[in-house]
Amino acid sequence: MIRNMKLNVYTILVAIFLLLAQALPVMASSYTVRPFLIDRVVEPRETVTETVQLTNDSPITKLVVYATVNEISVDKEGVIKQFVSPIMTDRTNTVTSWVEVSRGRIEIEPNSKTDVPLTFRINPYAKPGEYHVFVGFVPAPNRPKAESIALAGEADGVIVKLTVADKSSDSMKVSGFFINRFITNEAKKEISVVIENTGDTTSAPKGEIVFYDSKGAEVDSLFFNTEGIEIPPGKTVTIKSIVPVDGTLGRFKANLSLKYGKNQTASLFDSTSFFIMPINLLAILFFAILISTIFIVLLFKKAFHNAPYSDEESDLVTMYVKEGHDPKPQDHDIDLKNTKK
Repeated sequence: MIRNMKLNVYTILVAIFLLLAQALPVMASSYTVRPFLIDRVVEPRETVTETVQLTNDSPITKLVVYATVNEISVDKEGVIKQFVSPIMTDRTNTVTSWVEVSRGRIEIEPNSKTDVPLTFRINPYAKPGEYHVFVGFVPAPNRPKAESIALAGEADGVIVKLTVADKSSDSMKVSGFFINRFITNEAKKEISVVIENTGDTTSAPKGEIVFYDSKGAEVDSLFFNTEGIEIPPGKTVTIKSIVPVDGTLGRFKANLSLKYGKNQTASLFDSTSFFIMPINLLAILFFAILISTIFIVLLFKKAFHNAPYSDEESDLVTMYVKEGHDPKPQDHDIDLKNTKK
């Protein structure tokens, strides 16, 4: 009899095991998470809330679910390639830190549904780009077990794609383009370009300065900001260079042309004029003018002193008296009639 009892107990245990083995897939398939994918375009500082619905279709079993959050990487087709542990990425500027979801027990009664709010608070300094995160809702006896199941890629949940739009703008202006008005030596050949970044992104403007003579012919050029000096947003930077034109005398014009921004698509233009007057050429010109002036003065002086000078001729005064003219003499007049020889 005892033997029969042992056999009956064994038979009952096997039957229970078989029933559980058949029931587990049914229980697993009776639990769903919707939606499967959340795809949103967001901006820094923005807050977005979505609703996730958990459904328990089991008629007898109450589920205890824990939410997990893992950053993921996906391929071009959107298939998950890797789950990343939160410990490695949970920093201020990562997508996992933007997710707010209940971390406590979520209980779902048999044949019922539960709505869970899922909130995304985008970091104020989030960089533009695409971010992927998996929010799992895992039936498990405790949170550590749920997290290990999610990290192994065996959990039900929601794939979230957040695209941070690039709202930044590239904007710069040339506040000053300076070359000494009169260049008399090498020390005065400095070029100063004052550039202000009025946009939201750091940029390094680059370009060319072309030099023309007074006839409009190009005489020289130089590449500008080859060092790649960057200008942060809201800052003004003075970038310097040197006039490459040799020490030739004359008037010149410089045209500045710069590119900046993403793919160097935006343009800046400015121009200025200056004179190159080398001190040695000025000295030569000064002495040439001085010598010419002295030579001309001597020529004029020689020309005016060629006629001889006589004292006798200088004492003679020629006077003419019109005939028949007999005016009444005044006190200050000379009466020619009474003048004795």
